[in-house]
Amino acid sequence: MIKTFNDGILRDYGTFVVATPRNLPHLNDSPFGLPLNWHIDPLSMASEEFLNLLQRLDALTFGPEGMPMDKWVFYDCAELPGFIYGFAMPASELTAHERELFGASPGYDGPVPISMYIAIPMYEEGTWFGHNLASLNRTFPDRGLHHLGSITKAIAMKAFKVERFVGATQWESKALYIHTKFGPLDLETTYTPAHSIEETLTYAHRVTEDCLRAAAGDPDVTLARPTPDLFLDAHDVEGMRALQDEIQSGARFVLCGAPAIEGASVVHPIHRAG
Repeated sequence: MIKTFNDGILRDYGTFVVATPRNLPHLNDSPFGLPLNWHIDPLSMASEEFLNLLQRLDALTFGPEGMPMDKWVFYDCAELPGFIYGFAMPASELTAHERELFGASPGYDGPVPISMYIAIPMYEEGTWFGHNLASLNRTFPDRGLHHLGSITKAIAMKAFKVERFVGATQWESKALYIHTKFGPLDLETTYTPAHSIEETLTYAHRVTEDCLRAAAGDPDVTLARPTPDLFLDAHDVEGMRALQDEIQSGARFVLCGAPAIEGASVVHPIHRAG
């Protein structure tokens, strides 16, 4: 079994996967020895309530300032081509307040998701694109769900059998505190006009047993990181564009650590790799 920042999550909550019957055999259904408790078939009408709760989980995590997903996005971009993996609990264990927040039907007694990780398989074999990470750590502070997001992503990537990972997020996103736990990230873009939010970075890294264990919080694993050569302010659009110009001219940069707070600014440590 994997060691984590918060082993109580593995002890007190079960795991689920949303996957079609055709995709399910391709899943590692016991990542790090953790059993799978619930399989949700998106092709079945019986899954309607759980899938509604997944959409509610997304809304509770990101709120009105986020990029909420329509149900068709879940279906077209995750449930059919890949998997949705996360932690859940039986509806019977919800408090009255939690049930109200979720809007669960009065008679529903199935699993209720408290986290999810969505990744989409890419054409390159073994490569997956990270689409959505959601957790109720901050929404349900009394449950002691600290580090739920990091643990969910690490175990999900093991379940999906990811070999190379690609992700995209914004320089201002707090999710970078999680993503950088997986080790140095190769920067494929630093400024991305193809995205709705141009101040988006695209990153990639090889997935190893050590990087997953480190991200989940195993104290026995330490990842090597290069020394930063420069720091990029999360609001420095001209700096993002300048780095993007260099990348397109053949330069290589690595995001080598978590964001840091310097006064009123959030800065990112970057290593020039070539």
